[in-house]
Amino acid sequence: MVKAPMTKEKLMQYTLVALFVIAFLSYFVYGLDSLLVCGIAGGVAVLCDILMAKLMGSKGPADMMSAAVFGLIVGLCYTVGEPQLMSTGTFYAGLSQGLELFIFPALISAVGLIVFKKLQGLTGRKYVNPAAISKLLIFGLLFMTMYTSANYFIPEDHTMSIDLQTPLTQEVFGSTLSICYGDPIPTATQMMTTGFELEDTIFTMLFAKYHGWVGGFSSLLVIGVGLALFAVCRGYIKWRITLSYMIGTVIVAAVMSVMFGGGGLVMEDMILRIVFHLFMASSIFLAFFMATDPATTPMTHTGQLIFGVGLAVITIVIQTYTGFLGGSIVALVIMNLTCPVLDHIGAPKGSSERRKVKLPKVMKVGRPPTTACIRCGQCLTACPMSIPSIFVKNAVDKGNWEKATKLGAGYCIACGQCSLVCPARIDLKGAVVAAKEKA
Repeated sequence: MVKAPMTKEKLMQYTLVALFVIAFLSYFVYGLDSLLVCGIAGGVAVLCDILMAKLMGSKGPADMMSAAVFGLIVGLCYTVGEPQLMSTGTFYAGLSQGLELFIFPALISAVGLIVFKKLQGLTGRKYVNPAAISKLLIFGLLFMTMYTSANYFIPEDHTMSIDLQTPLTQEVFGSTLSICYGDPIPTATQMMTTGFELEDTIFTMLFAKYHGWVGGFSSLLVIGVGLALFAVCRGYIKWRITLSYMIGTVIVAAVMSVMFGGGGLVMEDMILRIVFHLFMASSIFLAFFMATDPATTPMTHTGQLIFGVGLAVITIVIQTYTGFLGGSIVALVIMNLTCPVLDHIGAPKGSSERRKVKLPKVMKVGRPPTTACIRCGQCLTACPMSIPSIFVKNAVDKGNWEKATKLGAGYCIACGQCSLVCPARIDLKGAVVAAKEKA
């Protein structure tokens, strides 16, 4: 049997390696804490997967590789560090220190794996990103007053707070970024500096942040590892979401700079805001490793572009007007819920006109195991007759032959290219041919 070499298992393996590289290197900034957080979150996810597999049987088979990826993402999207504001106050670090630093990643991992991966999967698809929704649920419902995601400054005398939603001057904004994300053990030169240097702020945001999500400690590292993963997995990871999100973030941040930038240093203000919204830890890690989750994002290319732009707009609006600097994770859950609509924007329509399709290299395999659809969308571009094969199969599974016919099943030439590219090894060709014969 001839198939494309990419499988769901390989996708998980490549992703796990990429996440492991980021987690391992985070030790050099955050120390042992970041490794423990990632290890605990990953271990809990795998154990919960094994337990749920025994309880659910064939309805929820064990998938330890996917569970390990999920757990590592939970660990990497957890906040570590205790940033300082000038010499007069500290951020309310919340759950970033003490025993809670390890308890809550474990709790998020367990809830996310059990409720939002296994149980949500029983509905036939995952509607929201499990790591994002479980983190929001736990912190939102139980510890909102404790977990501020670095959006308030709490002076030592607790007499005042400064909300970042106000249009701060470049000097205050730049100093805040440098001191919040910069090295907590400043050099003599840094201690003597009363203002900020734009170059120092950009360096901090790009190379090494000492507070925020573990996975986003180095923006350049995330970008490098993410691009390598995209290259290895080729079209099976939804890079269009990342690209449109980053471009959208630059444009919207520039607009916000025009609206709220203070003083005469308009260009510096614009650069600061773009760098902040684009490279803060939650934003850059989410762009490459959470927003591209195939199960909870659109399958069509057009839908992916809209998803990325919408994610950027909602993120910056939340961060600008509410002061909540975890806006990207809220925006992700909101955009996840639009996928049932976005899935059909730009979807191909069956046609009698045959087109040329570029296919990946193939290999001979035995009897490949079939898994649930991972919603990569490869089959939507593989058909020379532009038939949306997975949509036809979904209609066939529900016995909706009329819908399968309207989707263009009658144009099928039984070439099998849709089945060839499918990493889940689903018999898409069989479903479409069955719909054609029924019609």
